[in-house]
Amino acid sequence: MTDNAGKIRRALGVIVARRKSTRLPGKVLRPLSAHPLIGYICSAAVRTIQLDRVILSTEDHEIASVAQRYGVEAPFLRPQHLAEDFAADYEILKHAVETVEEIEGRSYDDIVLMQSTTPFVEPATIDACVDLLRSGDFGTVFASRPVSEPPDWMFSMEENGRAKRFKADAITEGQQHTQNLPPLFLPTGAVYACRRKAFMAQESVY
Repeated sequence: MTDNAGKIRRALGVIVARRKSTRLPGKVLRPLSAHPLIGYICSAAVRTIQLDRVILSTEDHEIASVAQRYGVEAPFLRPQHLAEDFAADYEILKHAVETVEEIEGRSYDDIVLMQSTTPFVEPATIDACVDLLRSGDFGTVFASRPVSEPPDWMFSMEENGRAKRFKADAITEGQQHTQNLPPLFLPTGAVYACRRKAFMAQESVY
């Protein structure tokens, strides 16, 4: 596909999934209605217009096999150290991009990270992120949702059990009403579309 300057750009979609999960082991393989959890994002990704190729990054053979049933290839297995709890998204995605580019002998202009634990993503949302990324001077475009509970009203608990304001400033009278607060957004974690050059230079998905 082309950007707003008419340049042909190639986009690689990378779905990330791992077997180990602290809270719910093997959750991406667990059934959600008629399909395993990972099946939903795979189905959405292969139905996009903007992604030239979609691959899976995983360390697990079974997860790779299930993704393949939904049209997503796993051309390599991720190293075990990139499947641990605190493995950085940047390192996982960098490994996937560089490995695929080495296998294919060609590079990509845009990278789209997709999480296997987000089943309600539409192909149009993925395409919209890529379209917006290419329409302006953006490094990353990500899917988000409005925040329903503003941080202005939040507290943390100190060791002595006392409540501490999450934000340092006091709650003013105006902040007591939602309509007076600026709208805030939270990444859904589903889709991050990045310019490859910016991603590699900044070593961050954001």
